[in-house]
Amino acid sequence: MLPGEFAVEYRSCPLLKSHVALGTVFRCRPSTREEVEQRMNAFSEKRWSSQPAAPSAGCMFKNPAEYPAGRLIDELGLKGTRMGGAMVSLEHGNFIVNDREATAHDVLELIAVLKARVKSERGIELHTEVEIIGED
Repeated sequence: MLPGEFAVEYRSCPLLKSHVALGTVFRCRPSTREEVEQRMNAFSEKRWSSQPAAPSAGCMFKNPAEYPAGRLIDELGLKGTRMGGAMVSLEHGNFIVNDREATAHDVLELIAVLKARVKSERGIELHTEVEIIGED
């Protein structure tokens, strides 16, 4: 297939849920080793200054069109909210970290609490960015 022949959504390509990509073509431009190292260092510095170092599954929720999910969670005072060993990161509201032996049940319950609070207080529906497979 060629670009434009299949649907691509925000951080998702539905076709790849049921099909496998066997190849791709990247369009790149040459750079010096120094340029690449500089860019990699800048990305790394940005990541470690804005995201938690604690174990997590990355960003938990897709950003709604109205407002970034992390900002919504932060403004509602939900950073530090916990269920068992799962906790909303103090560094970034869109991360649930494993603070102390969190179970899948802890994480799923915390997701439900966050979704309910954002919906009731802001009228915005949060959708997980991570794919939840199976049951706890």
